[in-house]
Parts: sequence; structure tokens; C-alpha cells
Amino acid sequence: MSQAMGTLVRQDTVMFEYDVHDMRRAVGWYRDVFGFEVIFEGGGCHTEFALPVEGARLALSLADEDRPIRKGARLFLRTEDIRAVEDYLKAKHVKARPIENVEDVVLILWLEDPDANHLAFEQRTG
Repeated sequence: MSQAMGTLVRQDTVMFEYDVHDMRRAVGWYRDVFGFEVIFEGGGCHTEFALPVEGARLALSLADEDRPIRKGARLFLRTEDIRAVEDYLKAKHVKARPIENVEDVVLILWLEDPDANHLAFEQRTG
């Protein structure tokens, strides 16, 4: 990681996310099958588990019933200054979507790699 980006991204957390249609069923499955510990619950629409690697998380997000589930994980990098990340990416000529405020809980800045894989930077607001 470049020195400039290294100052913007927290070094203690990485998170992968899957969409689900039934949060209760999915949370139960990950608890029962793997014994993963829930470390964050966001109002029934988002749940995070600790993975067996320090700082690694698995997140489940509730997808709209009529929307197909995206197949594949998305990488999230946590930051304390999402605006500085946005400025950094602009300076590198990386196109990102506008920062999203998700239910006043988290700010998310989405971008894609050259192969259209989704990555996001997130900053908790609460």
C-alpha cells in the first residue's frame, strides 16, 4: 500500500460482504454452520461477523426482494476520513460514485477496479 493511502485506511479491519434475501435465516446459518460471532447488527438490514483472522469481517446485507443477489464479495476498507479518500482517488484519476449516507450509520464511497469488481471505503458515522 502506498504511504499516502496507508495514512487514510485503517490497518485493523477488512470486510467482505454478501447480499441475502432473508437476514434471519442467513445469520442463523452462519452462526450454526461456522459458529461465527455477531459483532454488529444494523437494524435487521445489516449484520457483521468476526472471521477467524484478526480484523477480518463478513457482512450480510439485506437485498430488496425483487433484486437478484450479487454473486461475489465486495471489499470494504474502513477509513476515518472518507472525504480525504475521495480527494486522493480523484488525484489518481479514479472514478468513484458520490459518497452515500446509509441510514445515518455509515458513509460509503464505491468504486470499481478495471474489471468492474466493486470496492468501497466506509466511515462509520455513529
